[in-house]
Amino acid sequence: MSIPSDNPILMARDFGPDAVCLAVGEGEIVALGGSCDEAFLRALSGADPAWPGGLWLKGEPLHTLRPAARLRFAHAQCALAPRVGKLLPELTVLENTALPLILTGLGRQEARRRAVRWLERLDAVGCADWRVAELTPAETRRVALARALVLDPAVLLAEDPTEGLSPAERFHLLRILRAACGTHGLTIVVASDDTDVIGWADRRIEVKVAATAAAPAAEAAPEPADVPAAAPITDPAAMINHPARSIPHRIGRHARGEHRFSPVGSGAERGR
Repeated sequence: MSIPSDNPILMARDFGPDAVCLAVGEGEIVALGGSCDEAFLRALSGADPAWPGGLWLKGEPLHTLRPAARLRFAHAQCALAPRVGKLLPELTVLENTALPLILTGLGRQEARRRAVRWLERLDAVGCADWRVAELTPAETRRVALARALVLDPAVLLAEDPTEGLSPAERFHLLRILRAACGTHGLTIVVASDDTDVIGWADRRIEVKVAATAAAPAAEAAPEPADVPAAAPITDPAAMINHPARSIPHRIGRHARGEHRFSPVGSGAERGR
């Protein structure tokens, strides 16, 4: 349980199997300690609807939205920066950074302009034309963060952003993120036990997440084995020996009530 924020931009209540409760204020930097990982951060962003409990982002109750609408809202408002950045080795740094904007339909020229702007803010514009294999670990972290922030999200969720960096590199990266938080009203939630990160954050929240929390709440039922594919039924009488009779199925209810099955009569009844 965390201390509630006066103006929460991200709030979770009875979230996940361990009923996590937390509230993060707008523009705040919060360090999550304990067993938080990429799966928990992804769920906290709203991108994974399998987790139980209440989740609010910018006042929107994500737990009440349908999966597609929830995913769209989460991608528009939250950016996730995992420990291992998912940069494409065949693309340059600039192309990697601009890719999320291009996938939204933005023109390439404008996408590259915005990508250069974030690479400049994160002190990585000097390697814009390099390939991923040419980057140092510190440069890779900054490029991954630039790619996550290029969509101008309201919340950044990062997993161990300083892991493997030297003390000077850690200080440099945290200083850049603090500046981005102040100039863009960015809210940052970091899952890390690094003492430098804890001292840099405005607040620390200890979160205990069960090891089984990353699994979906319910697994899909296995499909029946050794059942041949059934051809479309054109004759109702064929249903008697049709192989689909052995497949478990569910009969839905029509939006206006129960399904009705009426035999076709003769004379005036026929053709109604």
